[in-house]
Amino acid sequence: MDFLTPVFAAVGLAAASIPVVLHMLRRAPTQKMPFSLVRFLKPSRPTLTKRSRIEHWPLMLLRMLALVLIGLAFARPFLREVIPIAPSDGEAQAVAVLVDASASMRRDGVREQVQSIIREVASELNDGDLFSLSEFSATSRPRITQETFLRTPAEERPALIEAVVEAYEPDWLHTSTGTAMRMAADELAQEKNTSVTIKRRRLIVITDFQRGSDLDELKKGDWPASVAVELKTVQAPKKGNAGVTLISDRRTDQNRVRISSAGDSLQQQYQLQPFDSEGNPVGAAISVSVAPGQRQSVTLPSTDAAAGKVIAGVELLGDEHPFDNVIDLPEADSPVVRVAHVGSSDVNDADSMRYYLQRVLDGNSERDVQVVDLIQSDGVVLPIPADVKLVIATEAVPESLRPSLTEFFARSGTMLAAVTSVSAADSLKTFLPDRFEVQEATVDDYAMLGQIDFQHPLFSSFADARFADFSSIRFWKHRNLSFPEEDRSPGDWTVAAGFDNGQPAIADVRVAESGRLILFASGWHPVDSQLALSTRFPPLITRIVTLSNPAAKDQLVQTVGDIIRPEDIVSTDRWTVRKPDGTVVTPSEPNDSQSPAAANSGSAVAPANPDSSAMVLNDPGRYVVTGITDDGERSVVLIAGLAASESNTEMLPLGQLQVLGIGAGDVSETSESELSRGSPDGQLNSSELERTQKWWRWLLLSGLTCLFVESLWAAQIAKRQAA
Repeated sequence: MDFLTPVFAAVGLAAASIPVVLHMLRRAPTQKMPFSLVRFLKPSRPTLTKRSRIEHWPLMLLRMLALVLIGLAFARPFLREVIPIAPSDGEAQAVAVLVDASASMRRDGVREQVQSIIREVASELNDGDLFSLSEFSATSRPRITQETFLRTPAEERPALIEAVVEAYEPDWLHTSTGTAMRMAADELAQEKNTSVTIKRRRLIVITDFQRGSDLDELKKGDWPASVAVELKTVQAPKKGNAGVTLISDRRTDQNRVRISSAGDSLQQQYQLQPFDSEGNPVGAAISVSVAPGQRQSVTLPSTDAAAGKVIAGVELLGDEHPFDNVIDLPEADSPVVRVAHVGSSDVNDADSMRYYLQRVLDGNSERDVQVVDLIQSDGVVLPIPADVKLVIATEAVPESLRPSLTEFFARSGTMLAAVTSVSAADSLKTFLPDRFEVQEATVDDYAMLGQIDFQHPLFSSFADARFADFSSIRFWKHRNLSFPEEDRSPGDWTVAAGFDNGQPAIADVRVAESGRLILFASGWHPVDSQLALSTRFPPLITRIVTLSNPAAKDQLVQTVGDIIRPEDIVSTDRWTVRKPDGTVVTPSEPNDSQSPAAANSGSAVAPANPDSSAMVLNDPGRYVVTGITDDGERSVVLIAGLAASESNTEMLPLGQLQVLGIGAGDVSETSESELSRGSPDGQLNSSELERTQKWWRWLLLSGLTCLFVESLWAAQIAKRQAA
C-alpha cells in the first residue's frame, strides 16, 4: 500500500502514542480509604505513584486505533495495481492534439520534436478512442477532425496521422495560444452523438510556450471541468534568439529598425548588414550590442552614398535562429499630402469646422498633410492645385470655383462637403444627380446615426465590434438629402450612413466618370453636432484622406497576418497583387489562394472569406499592389514583417496555466513510476489510482466510528466510578 501524502500517516502513528503516554504518567490514587483514627491528623498532599498496571486497556486501544485510522485517511492510501488505461465495454477517451505552428516554431530542431510527440501520442490510441488534430498560430486550423477519424478504418488511421505529421510546417503568423485552447476545449467538451461513452477528455498542447504567446483569452470565463490539459513543451537545442523589426516613421528620410533579444540569449554582439534589391550586401555591417531581454533601435539610411545603391532590406548576423533576422525596408518616402479647403481660413475659431479639421490633419502620425485654403482672407478664390486630390468644403462653394472643381473631378478627385445649410448643398447641385433636393430637417431633440454600412470603404475600418458603436454621437441639426430613385445607374450614389429617422447622413456620389463627392448632411462643429468631439471623427477624416491619397510607393508597413483590401489601397476594382515569391493574384483568379482553406494552409495571400476581396498577408516580404485606372497604373508596395512578439522565444513558466485556473503540466517530465507508456495496459498514476479506490472514505468512517464507541464506553466507565 502506498500513500499520496505519507506525512499524515506518520502523524497518525505518532498521535497513537498519546493515550499510552498519558496513561503511564504519575498521578494521584483514584480511591479514598477513610480511617477513624487519623481524622484529627493534619492533612497532607497524596504521594504520586507510577501506574503499575493498565486500567481499561480496550478503551486505550480503541483511542489509539481511532487516531491511526484518521491519520491514514488523510494520508490518502491506495493499492498499487495495473488497471488498463484503454477504455472497454463501450467507453473511450477523446484526445484533441493542438500543435503550435507559429513563426517561433521555425527554429532549428523544433519541427522534429513536434513530429516525434505526435507519433508518440498516436501510438497510445486505442481502436475506440476519438482523436482530432489541429494546428494554430493566429487562428486555429483543423487537420484531422473526430468525424474524419471515425470514418477512417482502424488499419488506415496510422497512415492518416502520419500524412499530417509529415506535412506539418510552421507558418509566419503570431501565436494566439489562448484562443486556440479555448476553441479546442469547447469543442472537446461537447457531447457527441456516438455509440461509445467518453470517459476521459484530454487536450494535448504541443508548443514552445514562448513569452510572446497570447494567453489573454484564457482569462475569460471558466475552463471546462471535464477537459484535462497536458502541456508538452518543445525547445530548440540552442537557447536564445534575437529578431529585427521595422519601426514605421514616415516623417524622416531614414529607416529605423529595432533589435530585440530574448531573455535566455547567450549572445550580445550582433551585426546589421544592409542589402539591395538583388540581395547583395551594401556597405559595411553595423555592429550592435543588445543585452539579453533588452531592445536596441538603429537608424539606417535609405541609400548608401558611397555605393550609390538603394538599401532594400537588412539582415541580422550573429543569431543562431535566422527565422526573424531579415526584413525589407521602404525604398522611398511618400510625398507630402496637400488637401484643399473651401471655407473660413481662421484656424483659431473653436466654433468653426476648420478648427477641428486642422487638428485632425496635424495629428496624422502616418503622413504629412498640408492644408491649402482656396478662399483667401481678402476674398480672393484660388483654383484647385493640380497635385491636390482631396477638397474639403465647410461652406458654400463659390461660383467662380466651379470650373476648377469640374476639372478636379475629371482627374479622379474626391470632395468632402459638409452641408451646413441648404445654400451649401445648392452650390453643389451642378455635380449632383438631377432632381436632387435638400431641405432643413426638423429635429425635436437630437438625431443619431442609426444605419451604418460597414462594407462601405469609409466605414470598413470600423467593422470590428470594438469600434462599431456610433450611438454616442448626437446631431442637433441636419439637412434632409433626397436622391432620385428613377433612372439610377449602379454606383451613381450610395448611402454610407443614415440617421435613426431613415434620412441619409453620409452619401457617396459618383461625379463624372471617376470623381467622388462625399456629402455630410450635418456639420461636425458643436453648433450642428457632437461629431468633432467624438473619438470616431479623427479616424473617419483620416480614412477619407487615405482613400483620396493612396500611398504611391513603399510606405505601407504591415505585419504578417494583417488583412488588406486591394481596391481600397489603389482606389480601383482592377488590381493585381504580386506576392513575395513572384506570383500574381487578380480579383477574378479562380485559384486556391482565394479560398478560406488557402488562408489556413499558409499561402502567401488569401482572402478572409470567399465573398470578399479582403486578403491576408501570410508571408513576410514585399507585396506590390498595382491598380489600373484611366490615368495609368498606380503601384503601392506593402512591407509585411513578422510580429515582434515572435522574437521573444524565452519559455514561460510551466505553471502559467495553473495561475490562469487550468490544471496542466508537462507530461514529458512525469516520472515512469507515475506514468507507464507504450502498452495498452499501462499503469495509472498515483492520483488516478487513489481517485479510483477511495480508501480514505472507509478509513475516515472507521476512525469516526471508533471515536463514537470510545465516547460511549468512557461514559459508562465514568458512570460506574461515580456510583
